[in-house]
Amino acid sequence: MIKPIIIVSITGRNRKDIFEEAREMKKVKVPMVELRADLLEDLQVFQVIQMVLELKEILQEIPLIFTYRTIAEGGEGQFLLDEVRDLMLAVIHQKQVNFVDIEYKLSQETREFLLEEAKRNDISTILSLHDFAGTAQQDILNQQFEEMNRLEATVLKIVTMANSIEDVFNLMRASYEFTTQHSRSVIAMSMGELGIISRLAVNLTNSSYTFASFRKPSAPGQISYEKTKEMLELLGMY
Repeated sequence: MIKPIIIVSITGRNRKDIFEEAREMKKVKVPMVELRADLLEDLQVFQVIQMVLELKEILQEIPLIFTYRTIAEGGEGQFLLDEVRDLMLAVIHQKQVNFVDIEYKLSQETREFLLEEAKRNDISTILSLHDFAGTAQQDILNQQFEEMNRLEATVLKIVTMANSIEDVFNLMRASYEFTTQHSRSVIAMSMGELGIISRLAVNLTNSSYTFASFRKPSAPGQISYEKTKEMLELLGMY
C-alpha cells in the first residue's frame, strides 16, 4: 500500500509571513514544503533567489518544491512566458530546491527546456496540469496522462475541479489505471468539497503525494496538515 508524502504549501505573501510559516512547519516536522512564488507581493528574480536560500536554511533537510502557478492554471502568476522561463531557470541553476513544478500547458519548447535543465542540475520535476472549471471524461483524462508520460518528469500531476461525484471517480479511475500500466509517480486530486476523498484515499489513485493546508488552503478542498495526517493514519496509510 502506498504511504503518501504530505506536501504543505507556504501561502505567505511577504518575507516575514513566509519565514514565520516555514519555522512553524519545521517545528512540527512536515514531510515536504511547497513555496507558491506566484503569491508573493514583490516578485523580483534576485529577491526570489535570496528568499529560497534563506528558506532552505530554515527548512534544512525538509524537501522544498518551487512553484510559480500561472493564472491560466488557477494561480495568481501574471508573468509572460519568457518571464516564467527566466524565473524557473534561475531557481534551477541555484540548486537549492528539491523539486520544481513545471506546467504542462507552457509552450512545448519551454516545458521541455525546463525539464531538461532541471534534469541536468539534478533537480526533480513535477509536470502539472490543472483544471479549475471541471473534470474531463475519463477517456480524455487517460489521454492526458499518456501525453504527459512521454515527457521525462519525476512526478505527473493532474488536479481538476469536482462538480459531481462522477468527476471524482473519473479522475481516480484514470489515475489508478494509468499507474497500474506505468511505473510512474503521480499526484491525482479533485478540488472542492466533493474531492476531499481523493486527497485521502490515495490507495485508490496510487498517488505518491497529497497536499494539505497549513495556515490557509492553496486550493479548494484542502484540509489541514494535522487533519490529513490523522485521517491517513486512521486509514493505515501514514
